Amino acid sequence: MIASEKQIREFVGAHDRLHVRGLGSKPALHQVDAPILDMSALGGIVDYQPQEFTLTVRAGTPLREVIDALAEQGQYLPFDPLLPDSASIGGTVASNLSGSRRHRFGGARDFVLGAAVVDGAGQAYTVGGKVVKNAAGFDLAKFLVGSLGRYAILTELTVKVFPDVPQFRSLRFRYANLADALTASYAINSSHFDLDALDILPGADGAAVLARLGGFSDSLPARAERFRDFVAKTTAPQHIEGSKDELSLWDCVAGLGGACLAKVTLAPRQLLALDAAVDKAQRRYILAGNIAFVACEDADWLGDALAGLGLRGLLLRGGARSPLLGAPLENVLAARVKATLDPLGKLV
Repeated sequence: MIASEKQIREFVGAHDRLHVRGLGSKPALHQVDAPILDMSALGGIVDYQPQEFTLTVRAGTPLREVIDALAEQGQYLPFDPLLPDSASIGGTVASNLSGSRRHRFGGARDFVLGAAVVDGAGQAYTVGGKVVKNAAGFDLAKFLVGSLGRYAILTELTVKVFPDVPQFRSLRFRYANLADALTASYAINSSHFDLDALDILPGADGAAVLARLGGFSDSLPARAERFRDFVAKTTAPQHIEGSKDELSLWDCVAGLGGACLAKVTLAPRQLLALDAAVDKAQRRYILAGNIAFVACEDADWLGDALAGLGLRGLLLRGGARSPLLGAPLENVLAARVKATLDPLGKLV
């Protein structure tokens, strides 16, 4: 079992090809014909400075362990990592998976300060730093976010954390159709209200915009009421209801059944075309329509639909020709980084 940087370097040196896996919470990413480098034993918090709002943690550490440690100090991971009860921190960063709450402050790339890595040549080094203010230059630590372990193996991460708020209010605004809900989300997103999350939920009988506000007990109720009045006057929803603010309400993949599950990156202006193309699938749009989570029975069908729209997705569950769905992406910079960090092409 791999439990140290030295063992990782030895594993890299002993294999011509290899694939990195954390806790295995995203099985579609691991359908490769190569030896598996299991990172699940490389866990534990290395350094936590609540006063400095920084956390250094080994890549295989379960997200739940990290989330609970931060909660004890009234802090949280602002990029709202997906699959908090089954994923590792390293796997989450390597696949760049964030949830609905990233709406307020940004995704994982915005909060990674530094990392320790082992590259495809078996060399170990650190990139970035452990403080918020750092030197300028090419930020390799952020580049590795979403890299799927194909450029270098993340062994340790330093991330910026934020203080959390004590209370939340969620409101659901119902509209006759998805186009009206999308238009409403434009108005809400451009307003002066500072939202914790803003999702769009299509349905068989219309669509809804789900909004969340966070704050303190002395000011949150009044803010929520002003927000409710603004949305009612500006977007004319058919119905407004308060939703009991439970974690399950903001788990953006909860209830998305089917053999396959994918994350799709898009612009809000592309949402209606995507929804029409995948209307037989279950879907949820987060970040005011900038990310879609789509569940279906046939990942290749979904990949073809995305390709037809010029969109790309990442398959998290299910089988397909490749976990990278949709239109191909040619990235000259990525190819150059790959050639530098993994010249023998070991990391797949």
